[in-house]
Amino acid sequence: MHILTIDTGSPTPVYEQIMEHIRTCVRDGELRPAAPLPSVRQLAGDLGVNPNTVAKAYMLLEREGILRSVRRRGCFVTPAAPDRVRENAGAKLEEALDHMVEQADRLGLPRADVLQALIQRLEQARKKPNPRGGAPS
Repeated sequence: MHILTIDTGSPTPVYEQIMEHIRTCVRDGELRPAAPLPSVRQLAGDLGVNPNTVAKAYMLLEREGILRSVRRRGCFVTPAAPDRVRENAGAKLEEALDHMVEQADRLGLPRADVLQALIQRLEQARKKPNPRGGAPS
């Protein structure tokens, strides 16, 4: 798992930043099924956050089926984690698209204009450098 940094100025709560980082590592194959995660105390110490914050992130990821906690052994990535991460991402995309469609309808935008705007944004995003290093996405 690559180095996790927390943006304390972000409106996103720290536990959510931790969760998103772990999901990204699972999605990108950096955390594979059965891979151990740092202990709650270790990660909290490394990040300079309260252990309860890390415990909350781990617990919520366990509820999502991404992590599995084994008493006295730690937290591990589940065999189903890659599928769960993809499913969760798909659900978030659908939610965002629903919101976009509602907004476009409220504004009375023609369907062709909405599609064109979406295509332009996708093309712009592909030209941006990957924030984790490497070529554009």
